[in-house]
Amino acid sequence: MATTIWQPKEEGLREICGLLEEYRSPTSDQSRIWQQLQRYSQLPDFGNYLAFILARAEGKSVEVRQAAGLLLKNNLRTSFHLMIASYQQYIKSELLPCLGAPDRHLRSTVGTVVSVIVQQVQVRGWPELMQALVQCFDSNDFNHMEGALDALSKICEDIPEELDADVPGLPERAINIFLPRLFQFFQSPHVSLRKLALSSVNQFIVFMPTALLLSMDQYLQGLFSLSQDPAPEVRKLVCAALVQLLEIRPDFLQPHMRNVIEYMLQANQDSDADVALEACEFWSAFCEARIPPEILREFLSRLIAVLLLNMVYADDDEALVDAEVDETVPDRDQDLKPRFRTSRAHGADGAEEEEDEDDIINSWNLRKCSAAGLDVLSTVFGDEILPILMPLVQAKLSNVDISWKEREAAVLALGAIAEGCINGLFPHLREIVAFLVPLLDDKFPLVRSITCWTLSRYSKWIVQDILKGMINLIRCLLVFSDGF
Repeated sequence: MATTIWQPKEEGLREICGLLEEYRSPTSDQSRIWQQLQRYSQLPDFGNYLAFILARAEGKSVEVRQAAGLLLKNNLRTSFHLMIASYQQYIKSELLPCLGAPDRHLRSTVGTVVSVIVQQVQVRGWPELMQALVQCFDSNDFNHMEGALDALSKICEDIPEELDADVPGLPERAINIFLPRLFQFFQSPHVSLRKLALSSVNQFIVFMPTALLLSMDQYLQGLFSLSQDPAPEVRKLVCAALVQLLEIRPDFLQPHMRNVIEYMLQANQDSDADVALEACEFWSAFCEARIPPEILREFLSRLIAVLLLNMVYADDDEALVDAEVDETVPDRDQDLKPRFRTSRAHGADGAEEEEDEDDIINSWNLRKCSAAGLDVLSTVFGDEILPILMPLVQAKLSNVDISWKEREAAVLALGAIAEGCINGLFPHLREIVAFLVPLLDDKFPLVRSITCWTLSRYSKWIVQDILKGMINLIRCLLVFSDGF
């Protein structure tokens, strides 16, 4: 007996599409509409309706079809395993032809849904997908290639280890099938294909499958060829890959380290702030990778100058809102909250920080990353960096015509090196404090707040110096009293 192919009922299709269209209206009662959609979600074939709208409702707007796809994605996360096998198969069969949909937004939504299903059933539960992706890659049709790459990049991001598993029915592991094709896409004339291919490969760095280990030379050559890519989003991914490799397997970079450092210095000054930020992460990663520091020593003068330059507030930094106010306005508590030194989202200990109302201002940026880089450099090279850094800092602080942003960056630099360079700075501590204290009355609140922070970084040594002076005074008084 032939299996009946599922078909939507016209009334149900019309009602669901109507709700999705209505939900998009800013004046609609979205709470009511959502409740109605939730009631529909109790139907066993609700996912089929959504898949049909996403894949076949060509008379509907892209926004409605995309909304159906996103609702399908959420629905499948919790209910895919509860569906009967024929409905699961229907949804999968509707998605595969849409990998190459003419509209990019639809392709991207399909890729998202595909990744969710793979998370549910693993590669072994959908072997047809692997064949479909390969066919798209080899089709030489842009829409199919981009749609397949988008889906694969999301799978790599969500469950990269799945592609390195043996699957019955496949002649080899999926990663062995895809990796050579991804490397080929590094040379694509299309920015989106280069970006998606590189993003996909980068996801394998952390757990480093054998296939990538064996292809490391080809991967590195691909990274080097993309290092001057005209697209900033590709250059950012190159920098991210090099930072990750430095953290995970620095031995692969060591034969090329001098050239990598040269490139990162260049990228750290990229006109695109995101590229410069990603490159700036390299210096902390280098210092924490326990690589012999000698190779970085010859670059210190150039590197420190770049870091100091990047520690100046950017003109579009949101912390500058209300920054240039008159000195007569009293500081609020939130004005003294640090806006200069925080960790990345993943942090030094891997824990994400709690977000609060000031997190937009306190988000990780090039300025903070540069300060963190200088801090770590000072712990590795210690007082050795002082002859390079201090003339630059003194020049900024002594120039009365310099902008307050550059003055603030110089004070930040003094705070960043407090612990790493304290041996060299301690003899000059009283001079440093004497110079910083007047800045507590600076016209600009961000200068005042950074001065507070910098002084706090030296506080324990300041106290030690005071105690030492008091002890010497007491000794003198005791000696003097003995004479009577």
